[in-house]
Amino acid sequence: MLFQQAMASMSTLVLPVVAPEMSVDTGMPASLIGAYWMFIFGIGFFASLGCGGYIQRFGPLRVSQLALVCMGAGLLVSATGSPWLIAASCLPLGVGAAISTPCSTAILAKITTPRHAPLIFSLKQTGVPVGGMLAGLLVPFFALRFGWQGAFLGCGGICLVYAVLLQPLRSVYDDDRAPAKGFDFNSIFVLLKSILTTPKYRQLAFTWWAYVGVQAIFGTFFVTYLVQELDHDLALAGLIFAGAQVASVVARVVWGWLCSRFISPQLMLAILGVIIVGSALTTGAITDDWSIVSVALVAVVYSASAVSFHGVAIAEIVRVLPTDEVSAKAGGILSFAMLGMMSYPALFGIILQVTESYAIGFWASAVPALIVCVNLFRRVHKG
Repeated sequence: MLFQQAMASMSTLVLPVVAPEMSVDTGMPASLIGAYWMFIFGIGFFASLGCGGYIQRFGPLRVSQLALVCMGAGLLVSATGSPWLIAASCLPLGVGAAISTPCSTAILAKITTPRHAPLIFSLKQTGVPVGGMLAGLLVPFFALRFGWQGAFLGCGGICLVYAVLLQPLRSVYDDDRAPAKGFDFNSIFVLLKSILTTPKYRQLAFTWWAYVGVQAIFGTFFVTYLVQELDHDLALAGLIFAGAQVASVVARVVWGWLCSRFISPQLMLAILGVIIVGSALTTGAITDDWSIVSVALVAVVYSASAVSFHGVAIAEIVRVLPTDEVSAKAGGILSFAMLGMMSYPALFGIILQVTESYAIGFWASAVPALIVCVNLFRRVHKG
């Protein structure tokens, strides 16, 4: 499941990584990457909301295979270089990337004990930064040897091969399928209503939205902030960002281990919220006279919180949902993560355009996370 999560992460990063070389041949401006991501996560929002019925009907492993086929197909289509076909590829890529987490969550929920769930899901979610690392290694490898088209074909081929390799496991993990289940548009509205009207589900949904939003700001604007606002060298800014990603891998495992041994997932989410808010506020306060070590430390703490809470949050989803509803409702709660990925960078861009201040954008992004954090502490106090 970790490797599947890595494939989901990698598939959305192939075009952004290969864009500079691709734009030389096609003339497609790299600035379209923002629109590309918005399409992918917009589609992912609805896919995550609607996948529960299919997971119940066909089984989480079969739908995991479908996710990999979708991602592979989207990458193969992108190899044409046609702007229209690349835009169309956002549909299978968005669907595949979005439904991967609900599928793997449903599989692991069957075999994981509540005590070990935070650590297991945190280990699974390390697939996200691992996918980023794979994109950083495999995309240049394929592109340098076979051209930018080779990057899409090579990474797409890996997704398709892995989908086939999962087939022998289907009899193990898809033994409780419900053939009568399926999809209808009404089920999306019923699911949204259930999430928004049930306090514990609503709390989790907005936690995902607020925390992932702060994460999206870090991934989208942090390097540009260091270069344009603080006049740091691009290579140095990239090195700081890469180091922060490595820190997130370690942090995910540490938070999961702590939750498995000493702290409830809900309390850990509240504590991480404090760190997330502090990191965003401190990032906005950085000035050009800060030392590189200080800037790097802020980046590491930012990444170790906003980029590393996911395993703990998934464990909390599994804890609050009845076992027979994980397949149906986990995707609905996780869809709010897609909403955060879409909305926060767009709002940050508007703030930056109007105020010409990165600091205000970082500070504004901390406000919803602060509200979520306070509410989490209240729920912990109430027991």
